[in-house]
Amino acid sequence: MKKRFNVIDIFCGCSGLSTGFSKENFNILIGIDFFESALKTFKKNHPDSKTLNKDIKKITGNEIKKLIGNKKIDVIVGGPPCQGFSMAGKRQPNDPRNSLFMEYVRLVKELNPKFFVMENVRGLLSMKNENDEKVIDIILKEFEKIGNYKVKLYRVNTANYGVSQKRNRIFIIGYKPKYKFSFPKETYSKKDEKLKKWIGLKNILLPKNKVDKKYFYSQKLINGFLRREKKNKKRKMGFGWQFLKIDEPSTTISARYYKDGAEALVKYDNSYKEGSIRKLTPKECALIQSFPKSFKFEGTENEIYQQIGNAVPPKMAQRIAKSIKKALVL
Repeated sequence: MKKRFNVIDIFCGCSGLSTGFSKENFNILIGIDFFESALKTFKKNHPDSKTLNKDIKKITGNEIKKLIGNKKIDVIVGGPPCQGFSMAGKRQPNDPRNSLFMEYVRLVKELNPKFFVMENVRGLLSMKNENDEKVIDIILKEFEKIGNYKVKLYRVNTANYGVSQKRNRIFIIGYKPKYKFSFPKETYSKKDEKLKKWIGLKNILLPKNKVDKKYFYSQKLINGFLRREKKNKKRKMGFGWQFLKIDEPSTTISARYYKDGAEALVKYDNSYKEGSIRKLTPKECALIQSFPKSFKFEGTENEIYQQIGNAVPPKMAQRIAKSIKKALVL
């Protein structure tokens, strides 16, 4: 029987990373998050895994070890929220040394895994703190301070890995120097004929007659967006809404999608009349994020949209898991 490697998922959300790693036969020991409904979704889909719903600042490595029965931890994964920069009462609210990133760094140090994987938004690369230091440089230095890890940064567009979504993200991956790790190569492309063509939305979007009316924009909302579009054109700003193309991947699904869905809308004609524009359903969003059709969500509809928008696409996570597994078995 092949050895199964153990994973703990910090800031696990609804389990995008864990779902991808479990597809590569990793054993998901525990999911940790403060978002209760996301953790219920995690548990629903990983019934054999433990869960911990607690403030990360109050969790110790020893507490995690007790919960998992002192099993060896091979990989730590997670995506600390970048909102953690804005913690009240700190001199430098944009300094990651004051944020939830440091709790992730602390637990990596305390638990000493063979690999760690941290995912975050691409915008992190341009953020600076009040001393004009680049946030990403601070984060990388904090990981390097742990010692005995090679730490590398990777930029990805998930559409280049078979996800039906143009989602630009970064991954920071650290590993013990004895392992030879290579980040997975891109296998899909918009233009490169040597690679597979990007996966569009043809097999994901529901027929118009199968979509509940509540997902369609009202005439009042459409008119409001048209007025905003006109103003923004004059100001040479973004238009405020984006329409999907059936033969291309979706634009990025964010955690705020539940508000109006403006970043990824389905448009049926050029009329701008009620019934011509709609939001994606939660089911469509989950498939765009590459969650399996069998995946079950818990919580209100708004919470489900948030869970999906916050997640790492499982297909992307699986590709990374496969590369890590290859390094661990060599």
